[in-house]
Amino acid sequence: MRRSRIGLFTALIGTMVAIAALALPGVSQGAKTPKERKVRVTTGGAQHVRGNSALLTGTFVPNGVQASYSFYFAYGPTPAFGAQTPTVNVGKPEAKLRVGAPIGGLQPGVTYHFKLVVIPSPSGIAVMGRERTFKAKGNALAFVVKRPPTAIYGRPFIFTGTLTGLGSPNHRIVLQASPFPYLESFASIGTPGVTNAAGSFSFRIANLTRSTQFRVITLDALPLYSRIVTVDLGPRVVLHVRSSGHQGLVRLYGTISPAVTGATVAFQVQKAVRPGKNESAVRWVSEFATVAKKGALNSSRFSIIVTIRKGGRYRAYVKVKPGPLVSAPSTTTFVLKAAAGSPTGKAKKK
Repeated sequence: MRRSRIGLFTALIGTMVAIAALALPGVSQGAKTPKERKVRVTTGGAQHVRGNSALLTGTFVPNGVQASYSFYFAYGPTPAFGAQTPTVNVGKPEAKLRVGAPIGGLQPGVTYHFKLVVIPSPSGIAVMGRERTFKAKGNALAFVVKRPPTAIYGRPFIFTGTLTGLGSPNHRIVLQASPFPYLESFASIGTPGVTNAAGSFSFRIANLTRSTQFRVITLDALPLYSRIVTVDLGPRVVLHVRSSGHQGLVRLYGTISPAVTGATVAFQVQKAVRPGKNESAVRWVSEFATVAKKGALNSSRFSIIVTIRKGGRYRAYVKVKPGPLVSAPSTTTFVLKAAAGSPTGKAKKK
């Protein structure tokens, strides 16, 4: 009887120990729960690189826990990327998976940054590969623009240049401007243009009213900008000559548009010089001067009677302070003969 009670007590103790073991944390029974691993993402290389397209590649190893996975590539011309490929769902791969995505619209010669981004579901926590770079093939697009000569008020002028590099022909571009004092933001003027088969372009500006800074940009997702070119605008100076009937005694007169009343008007003769490395073969020397007076409407006038002491080609040159306009010569020149037997000249203003 006593032995039966002892056996029953022992069995009861064993049952209680078994129940306690089941309740202890970290003790599992039956099938083991798989241990969760980190998703490993590796950004691969860029393949099939062309001037405007490439194939981005990469791999990732699933952790065996998430229900599904999706991926995309972030890319762009800077570490900020700025663009991405469409997101693709690849389900639940059992092992390492190689992925890729094509991209287009690249600019030749530009270096691009990219990385693979994997999004496990349902956690939704993105896992990213390391950033890598590649360079689109071909010569990078580049603008070649030269500073044009001084433009003349009231006359149209042509702004020209060339777009070089792969993809330069038939490229859409637009001209932008910022007028004096060059504090305004650049704004597009006129209608966009297209480069020709050689990459050349030209824009006609018909209504320039002050000196202006110009630049040209491409109409791309990532615009390319030309250097800034300042086009100086000079007044339109029209010179006339009236002979007195005596050799060398003439009246020089004309108009200036727009009005620059009070500006100095110099009358210059052309002289030949021995050209140096950075010197022109001719230069203009001032012989006489007068002051511009108020004229009709938005113009000024000038007039002077002189005895020409040095024969040669003459022009009028209007000197203005730097500002919306710059100093400029007359649009016409005249060959004048010196007065006979007069080594010196006299001038009489009118």
